[in-house]
Amino acid sequence: MKKNLVYGLLLLGTLAVSLNSCRTDEMMIGTEQTQKEKIAFFERFEKEKSFSKNTQSNNYAVPFRNSMLAYFDNYPEKRTELENKYGTFDLKVSSQDMDLENGRKLLMFPMLTDGKVIAVIGGVINAERDYLYFDVYKDGHPDRDYLIQTFQQYYNSLSMGRTIDVGEVIIIVKKPQLSKPDPWDEDPGGDGHDMNGGSGDYGDGSGSSGTNPNTPSTPDPCGQMKDLKNKSEYAKNTKYLEGKTSATTESGFRVGDPAKGSNQVGTQFQELSNKPGDGNGSLDFKIFDTTFGIMHSHYDSLISIFSPDDVNLFIQLLKNAKANGIPINKVFVSVVTVDGTYQLRGNNIDPDKLTMYTPNEIKSLNQTYSAKMGNPNISKEALQKEFLKFMETSMKIEGAKLYEQDRDGKTAEVTKEGPKVDCPI
Repeated sequence: MKKNLVYGLLLLGTLAVSLNSCRTDEMMIGTEQTQKEKIAFFERFEKEKSFSKNTQSNNYAVPFRNSMLAYFDNYPEKRTELENKYGTFDLKVSSQDMDLENGRKLLMFPMLTDGKVIAVIGGVINAERDYLYFDVYKDGHPDRDYLIQTFQQYYNSLSMGRTIDVGEVIIIVKKPQLSKPDPWDEDPGGDGHDMNGGSGDYGDGSGSSGTNPNTPSTPDPCGQMKDLKNKSEYAKNTKYLEGKTSATTESGFRVGDPAKGSNQVGTQFQELSNKPGDGNGSLDFKIFDTTFGIMHSHYDSLISIFSPDDVNLFIQLLKNAKANGIPINKVFVSVVTVDGTYQLRGNNIDPDKLTMYTPNEIKSLNQTYSAKMGNPNISKEALQKEFLKFMETSMKIEGAKLYEQDRDGKTAEVTKEGPKVDCPI
């Protein structure tokens, strides 16, 4: 549920659109797209909004927030840099969106340290919806202190028990009245913003991520797996799961971004528990709105690759990512077995074309699957190819990428036809 909190009329004056002489300390050189594409979050949001009668759908905080999260996925060092200086982003609290000259939109989010608003960051999307920038209002900007105080009033009301936090919050502010031409009109794609770019920088990983050279239009799964393997927590947990393949229960970890509004940074790994009273030692998979990956083990008596339940979990993760603005190219499920580690990735999958299976459907699929894959004499190569065929024909999921990682760290893509294709990592 969303709510509108009106804390007086905030006179914004020149605000973000007149920051030419008061730009922030932290400037990032942006890259201009050679062939511009609309930023997918805004394109999809406005298309859905045009067909919706739900007034809550008019909240532009959604595409602004999702675009920022996608940017941080592409440039995690920028989030760390800004949060170390200004505090944690609270993306559940925003100003309302404001219409600026030339068809642009402006929206702001607060940044906090220990519950205190330290700074405010404003985002502006152009009329074509193919260029977006964010700036933190630096010391000396005429509206900075007033903005901070206005957002702080909301958090003060929380501490005094006057407001119940029930979801996204919109702080109503007055539209700025410009007394001179907007200086950004002359340089809509210029450098000097904290975060700026087009769909390549703010892409959602669904295949329309632009042609920005820093973000390929088709994300490279091998490169993404390399980044994941280089995370010390991922390597440590994979090693831990390798030691669990001789156990009698499954073990695993949930992988996700920090919870919105938390002071944590970096990828989070949370150990999973087993289902209470489950005689098969199955894991209790809980997916949160920040979850994008699951890594788990199969012990000796289980088939040494993914099960239909795992594929259904993969579908759930893809749909969860789409619903919560997580780039689809981040989604993965890995399984560690006695024969090696496998990883499923969803880089080229449209979650809207997928449907999750019911428990009864999974039970039936398990029977078919065991008949095909349960032969103890089946070769490793045949097992891999049969799994891919089963996933495509029986579970109707096409486009998923299957990778095998051996204990020495060598990674290769497994295909239905031909030999494996080694990853250069």
